[in-house]
Amino acid sequence: MRSPCLLIALFLAAVSFGAQAAPEILPLDADELRQIKLESTPPFPAEIILEGESENWESVIHQGQFVVSVFEASPAVIDVSEPFPYDEFVLVLEGEVILTSIDGGSRTYNPGDTFLVPKGWLGTWAMPVKYREMVIIESDALLTGE
Repeated sequence: MRSPCLLIALFLAAVSFGAQAAPEILPLDADELRQIKLESTPPFPAEIILEGESENWESVIHQGQFVVSVFEASPAVIDVSEPFPYDEFVLVLEGEVILTSIDGGSRTYNPGDTFLVPKGWLGTWAMPVKYREMVIIESDALLTGE
């Protein structure tokens, strides 16, 4: 007969072998998101820039079924004349953005505001001052929409 200590040790080893650490909750605190260090990203294509420069920065903070990132852009007006490729949830962190649909309807969003840009949307995306946002996009949609 084997020692009870050995049996307990084998049982605990088997149980712990199959256990995995649970994923951590990702707080999406706006104050913390405003402080995240971002990396430079390629500019928007020149043909869609109606006004301003195209300097952009981003940090992907989660990638799973959804991609969560913080994006920042210098002042610019972007022409969205190709249908927006995916649904995108946005939380404005800094600055201001003015979205104008092709039908002429316009809405301004400021820090703390949230909005959803639906797949297929057309219009202009104006950032009159340096602008920072948190965006959430379904991963599969992001991959197929690029």
